[in-house]
Amino acid sequence: MPVSEPVSRIYQRPFLKWAGGKYSLLPELDRLIPAGKRLIEPFVGGGSVFLNSDKHESFLLADVNGDLINLYQMLTVVPELVTEWARGFFEKLNDDGGYMDCREDFNQQKMAGPERAAAFLYLNRHCFNGLIRYNLEGRFNVGYGHYRAPYFPAAEINAFVAVSRRCVFINAGFRRTLTLAGEGDVVYCDPPYEPLPGTAGFTNYAAGGFTWEDQKDLVRCCVAAHQRGARVVISNSTAPRVIELYEQHGFDLHHVSARRAISSKGSTRETANDIVAVL
Repeated sequence: MPVSEPVSRIYQRPFLKWAGGKYSLLPELDRLIPAGKRLIEPFVGGGSVFLNSDKHESFLLADVNGDLINLYQMLTVVPELVTEWARGFFEKLNDDGGYMDCREDFNQQKMAGPERAAAFLYLNRHCFNGLIRYNLEGRFNVGYGHYRAPYFPAAEINAFVAVSRRCVFINAGFRRTLTLAGEGDVVYCDPPYEPLPGTAGFTNYAAGGFTWEDQKDLVRCCVAAHQRGARVVISNSTAPRVIELYEQHGFDLHHVSARRAISSKGSTRETANDIVAVL
């Protein structure tokens, strides 16, 4: 099926920093993700894709990270309260000690609801490089980023809130989420990328990581969703076994360029080739 050329437009940035976020890939994804009644994202992450969709009426957005989903849900229900808490953290805790105190209270489960949501936003914008990483005990363990004046993303939060009324957010893995996909749905999957040969990759975004068996299960679940009538799009690395896996299951493969944003130095962030697989 022919696809259109990337469309020139201004895209909305998400309010979270997100390693592996798809903001830089939006022109390519915009032309490859088909229109449909509902967009389903089993790995919603920072949310660049759904925030910029004008092809879908509603959204089912899932992630295994419960703190992320709590933030999204709280902003949907009580945005003013979350924003008020977050502004307070930004104003009072912009130093190493304040950051570590907040992180400890967060890990000790001393916060709930809107306050915990605001703390997660604060930690994301103040931690090293915006990484979201947990240890095996489920504790957020990213160090302080030492930024002089972290940006408070008020406009980006407002843009999210405007779209959130058409969204359902669930804390779930991809297997459960994809069972909900069927006729009229479009599925976009952005799983942790399969490491290229000779590299370590970054798969400990949630405790337990993301294994090769998970990659294969994801494809099986996507094929089943397609058989129920859903259109499916997956982005991933160009690891040879990923390409082979997608080809074996009948995906059309598109090679696209993406700017990596996980290096701590902007000058060393590089352009890499990604795969966008369409079924």
